Amino acid sequence: MQDMLNASPELGYYRRRQYQSGWQDILDIMISCIAENAGDEDRRQFLNLMGSRLAQRFPMAQAQTVGDLEDELNRLWAGFHWGYVRLQPAEASLTLKHYAFPAAAAGADESQWIAGLAAILEGAYAAWLVAQGGQSHVALRWQQDSAEGVMTFSYRNGL
Repeated sequence: MQDMLNASPELGYYRRRQYQSGWQDILDIMISCIAENAGDEDRRQFLNLMGSRLAQRFPMAQAQTVGDLEDELNRLWAGFHWGYVRLQPAEASLTLKHYAFPAAAAGADESQWIAGLAAILEGAYAAWLVAQGGQSHVALRWQQDSAEGVMTFSYRNGL
């Protein structure tokens, strides 16, 4: 993780602001307990549900443009200290790049943390997009080959 902090001053800034004693630990414990008691797909579905519930608790105003939606999402993430997102629309898809997501607690399994947090974000982003008029049958999926320090999600038919 220290390499990531050194790689980008911006990422380091976000990571220092994000750390709040206790919350990363309890979330890591929850994710690891789920992983110990459920298969990968069951874990992903449960954490997606948590993300969907997060989106319900923090609904977005109807956006007129992709830029408006990005601004609304980033207001929420700024309040949470969970980094920020950049939306990249294409003709038949939308790519969401979530930067500077919260770091794992000390001693946590980093790959398990990232997969768990990605599943939560996946559920939240999917729910917000449906609330904006997206179709529930269109899949939003985390791209596991995302660059270090960035979680990339793809929203398009046929994933």
